[in-house]
Amino acid sequence: MELLQAFSVFVPMIIFGAALILIAFEFVDKALIALGGALTVIFLRFITPEEALLAVDFETIILLMSMMILVEISRDSGLFSWLNVKLVSITKGNPLVIAIIFSLLTALFSAFLDNVSTIIIVVPITIELFKGLGRDPKPIILQEILMSNMGGALTLIGDPTNIIIGGEANLTFNDFIANLYFPVGGAILTLLAIFIVVRWQQLKPIDKNLKTLFLSTILIRKLRYEFLNIEVSKKFIIKSIAILLITLVAFAFQIELHLPIYVLALAGALALSILSVRQTKLHNILQRVEWTTLLFFGGLFIMVAAIEKTGLLEQISLLITSISNDFTVILLVVLWASAFVSMMLDNIAFVTVMIPVILGIQENLPNEPNLQMLWWALALGAVMGGSGSLIGSSANIVGVDLAKKHGVNIGFIEHFKYAFPLAILALGISSAWILYRLTF
Repeated sequence: MELLQAFSVFVPMIIFGAALILIAFEFVDKALIALGGALTVIFLRFITPEEALLAVDFETIILLMSMMILVEISRDSGLFSWLNVKLVSITKGNPLVIAIIFSLLTALFSAFLDNVSTIIIVVPITIELFKGLGRDPKPIILQEILMSNMGGALTLIGDPTNIIIGGEANLTFNDFIANLYFPVGGAILTLLAIFIVVRWQQLKPIDKNLKTLFLSTILIRKLRYEFLNIEVSKKFIIKSIAILLITLVAFAFQIELHLPIYVLALAGALALSILSVRQTKLHNILQRVEWTTLLFFGGLFIMVAAIEKTGLLEQISLLITSISNDFTVILLVVLWASAFVSMMLDNIAFVTVMIPVILGIQENLPNEPNLQMLWWALALGAVMGGSGSLIGSSANIVGVDLAKKHGVNIGFIEHFKYAFPLAILALGISSAWILYRLTF
């Protein structure tokens, strides 16, 4: 009987593992798999229906939904079509220049908007550009998803895990930038350089390639022609830009406003919906919201909550902190363990479990002068590690879903092959930064 009870502790983890395998091999839509796993742990009494509802992080769900609405309304205004034309004109259709600009803009926007919203904006534009040039958009989409995670690690609002850490540890927007600019910036530039070297054949300058020059010229003219024939309202575009900027500024001053970030995002979506009621219809906008992605997150939250209820996640967290008395070793363990667990589980759930553990370590080491480094190790590990697998972060899932919606299929394994080694490299850069900070 005791053996059976001991084994039952691992059943939610087994269910979660089975769900991961089904997602990896894409038997059915991942939203159905996640919801099926969630219902299974409820039916088996590992979590009650009431606990399942409480487990769903509706703040994240509402934030994602609100940003999707903001972006879709802005797209109807013609804002992104205009941006598309401008970018193509500036780059003259050169794949190398497009890749560099889009990678850097994705990282920058992810830091000061948020990585999911940025992915919603850049992926459709990228697909149109590269398909128009006769190039495979998959490599640059994978690169943009990776850059969105790296950029999101820089600020308090860039990634949901940072929002949780900042709130619990009383860290400000400026604290994140001042402490993380070096490892995040180093990772972004290193990964961009590797991307250019590895993908040089697909990105090399087009000056001597008559076919590509011809295609790029046609693409630029096509986009300009399409944009000129779109009924664009300058007032609508101005409204979209204004609300997006106001929402972004509100995010930056979220602590001073004393309002949750999802409330600010929902307020921005509602404001733009009301202001643009004559130019667009809300039910059409709601049809374009990625509801399957939101349902997937809901199922994921419930399965992780069932695992957490068994005490396994807490045991993992305690094991991390008991490995060594050396503070440097503890920091590296927190970084790498957070990274690998975040690749397998949702990083938001793991960060939530790790916060009391970090607070406990701080209480046990009152004379350690670098205790704040624990938070940076957790933040870097969760975000950079989460970029290494499809289910590790919101930006990964949303990016792949958007690509599929536009006819570009990126599977679980394909994403893993590309993202995992680069995530390990980014974590190596973060480790070097931790060692440098403690030494100097």
